[in-house]
Amino acid sequence: MPSPKPLPSHLKLINGRGNGKDSGGREVKPTPGFIRLPPIAPAWLDGEARAMWDQVVGELSRLELLKPIDGPALATYCLTWARLVEAQDLISRNGILLETERGPIKHPAVLILESASKELRAWASEFGLTPSAEGRLGATKSPDGEDDNPFA
Repeated sequence: MPSPKPLPSHLKLINGRGNGKDSGGREVKPTPGFIRLPPIAPAWLDGEARAMWDQVVGELSRLELLKPIDGPALATYCLTWARLVEAQDLISRNGILLETERGPIKHPAVLILESASKELRAWASEFGLTPSAEGRLGATKSPDGEDDNPFA
C-alpha cells in the first residue's frame, strides 16, 4: 500500500510543535505562492466535459484550491468523465454483451468504461474529489469564509 500523500505546509504547522516545526520537530518549508484563481476553460471543451468543468471549478474555486496552471489536468479529468459517460451510454443502449457470428463477446465500451473509471478516480484524488482525498485537502476556510481552525 502506498504511503499517504504529503500534507500541505499549513496543515503540518497546525499539527506541529510551533515555531515553524511539524509534529516531528522538522522545519516546515513554505508552499509556493501560487495565485489562487480558477483556470480558464478550453474553448473546445463541450457537452458532459464542459458541464463537469463548470461544476468542479465552481466548488474548488470557492475553496481556493485552484490555480490557472491546473487547467490541463482539470480538462483531462473532465474529458475522462465525458468518456466514461459515453461508454456507459453505449452499454446501456446495446448491452454488456454483443452477439457476433462466433457468439457473444464483451462490448468494447466495457473496457473503455473500466479504463476511464480508473483514470477518473486517479484524477479525482488529485483534486480532492473523492471522500478519502477530501480529508487531505488543504482548505482551512469554512463556506462562510471564517477560519475553521484558529491556529491556521
